Amino acid sequence: MAKPTSPPLRVRFTRVSPTRHRIEWGTRPPFAARELETRSTLLHDLVHFAVESEAGLRESFYGLLAQGASYTELTQVGTNMAANLELAMTEMVVGALQGAWKQDFDPARFLATLNGYLRQLGSTTPPWLTVELLDRIGKRLRALTGAWGGTKFGDTLELSFPAESGR
Repeated sequence: MAKPTSPPLRVRFTRVSPTRHRIEWGTRPPFAARELETRSTLLHDLVHFAVESEAGLRESFYGLLAQGASYTELTQVGTNMAANLELAMTEMVVGALQGAWKQDFDPARFLATLNGYLRQLGSTTPPWLTVELLDRIGKRLRALTGAWGGTKFGDTLELSFPAESGR
């Protein structure tokens, strides 16, 4: 007998003002929500969505939200990521990718730089992170940032997680 599938997580980003947006999430209404400062959080959240969607990750930020984890718990400084290696590595990749995205993003150069950085930390690049995957992540992130750029004040960009991969 097939395991019943849970409904996808719906994630909504609403443009509230020039400096703020609201994120809502849930599998069915009523959705949980937070109003956030856009400059420091929106790109990070969109990079997470692109990485987790394209890599098929289910134990990282959006996958854990879909499983019922609290937003506060997942965003708290000092969250025990040692217990969840996927989440810890995803956060590291997302942070690095967020910085690289603001420059001229090149998947091969990014992966080589990240490999060197992780080696210095005594770690290795996760096997799922390839140049091909980074290329798909870049395409999805361009689409997401473009869609957000076209979102007017009061309007909402709605996403579904897990999302179809660009494979």
